[in-house]
Amino acid sequence: MSSGDIPGFVDVIMNFDSPAMTSDNILHRMAEAGKSTVFYGDDTWLKLFPDAFLRHEGVTSFFVSDYTEVNE
Repeated sequence: MSSGDIPGFVDVIMNFDSPAMTSDNILHRMAEAGKSTVFYGDDTWLKLFPDAFLRHEGVTSFFVSDYTEVNE
């Protein structure tokens, strides 16, 4: 989605421990245009785009605290 390429199944799995994305993508294009981006969310994005955000706060991909368990 960020690069415009169609991802394969392997790409989805590889994103969990991926190096920085160096191919053409929307975040790099925004920075070249003088735009800034603020990010709060999954830390996978911070690994893929380490210098793309003006401010950021990442949480681990497997941290889930907003769930409800109901036994009926």
